[in-house]
Amino acid sequence: MDDPQKKARFAELLRGSQSRLLGYIHGLVRDVNDADDLFQQTAVILWNKFESYDPSRSFTAWACGVARLEISNFIRSRSRKKLYLSDDLNLLLIEAYTEVPEQPNDDEERKEALAGCLAKLRERDRELLLTCYTGEDDIIRIADRIGRSSQSVHNSLRRIREALYECVRRTLAQEAHPA
Repeated sequence: MDDPQKKARFAELLRGSQSRLLGYIHGLVRDVNDADDLFQQTAVILWNKFESYDPSRSFTAWACGVARLEISNFIRSRSRKKLYLSDDLNLLLIEAYTEVPEQPNDDEERKEALAGCLAKLRERDRELLLTCYTGEDDIIRIADRIGRSSQSVHNSLRRIREALYECVRRTLAQEAHPA
């Protein structure tokens, strides 16, 4: 990208969505260093693919879509360490709480099941998810604001994700095999 105006536009768009993108990644990746590395990887990919960005669409949504793929690959590669969930729930949460563009193979039944399971959560768990997935702040700032450690917030998010995953799994099983 040799055009100085395009470089400036990219920098402006990335700067404008940086906190949202960082918060998004930090909300899904347990280790702060891994999350920061994923942000850097995503920024490089965004830079390399900026020519294909459609300015009529949300830059943040586009950036989150790119980050989604990077996070998915990362989670898959690290799932053996048990630090990261290897299921599709992370991606469902991403789609439920961010401006990620619709994917062509979206599974509406899973989304409906997730919405029902989200409604069944305790209010404080639902609020934590909303804060982490829709807010501008990263996990560290959120943890400071609510008087908890970032590790505690990550542990809560892991517990909530596991509960949601099980709820979605049960709901889909019941729909597939009604009693």
